[in-house]
Amino acid sequence: MTATGGKRSRAALKAFLAEDDSAVADLALADPRATQLQALGAEDPGALEAIREVFAGTSLPDDHNKVRRILRTRSEIQKEWSDARDSFLAIGRALIALENELTKAEFARLRQGSERLFPFSDATATQLRQIARAVDGGRIPAEACPGSYGTAYQITLLTEPQLRVARERGLIRPDVTRREIMQLRREVSSDGANPPPTGRLDRARLREERARLGDRRARLTEELTLIERRIAQLDELLSPLIEGQAEPVGA
Repeated sequence: MTATGGKRSRAALKAFLAEDDSAVADLALADPRATQLQALGAEDPGALEAIREVFAGTSLPDDHNKVRRILRTRSEIQKEWSDARDSFLAIGRALIALENELTKAEFARLRQGSERLFPFSDATATQLRQIARAVDGGRIPAEACPGSYGTAYQITLLTEPQLRVARERGLIRPDVTRREIMQLRREVSSDGANPPPTGRLDRARLREERARLGDRRARLTEELTLIERRIAQLDELLSPLIEGQAEPVGA
């Protein structure tokens, strides 16, 4: 190889680079797992870093097979999570469309028989409708809606001031947890003001209050069921009058 002034000739430099490229190619062929890992982590650069942090101090980050399996499982779960979100939004929209087609009396009957017609309770159906309304109304961006309907429902319970704080904290995102939203609801009052710090929690007192509220909720739920049932009965009796038919004899 000829050199002039201590520098490589262009031909020699080209040959050197070609040898270097060949060595890199040989390395990739020798260990294709590294290339596969790089490809799997390319779509989510933080995934590999998260694995290194989660499994720090273990040999797992150096085990290409296990890392590849985690990345693939993560990708599959994210897709299924997104599909789950699309599914419960579609269910909520379908329930809203059905509600608009039925009379009030018919819809009340539908709610009472929800578990006989659908694979979920009326309470779940109510949550799904509320989530769909929040997304379609723009309160929750569709792309930011969590894959868990329970978490998404917690977001719908936020007041506008709480929702504003949630946006400022970056909590309106697909991977937000229910715990994060509930923590926000505890920290920020409905008017958006942060409550003053309190002393040590009296857990016994809180448990008693929780039990009282649970009993009250059960009583109110039972009472509400009776009220809705009676309203449905009254709607059926009044429906001929509403539709302009003759008033029943003795009415």
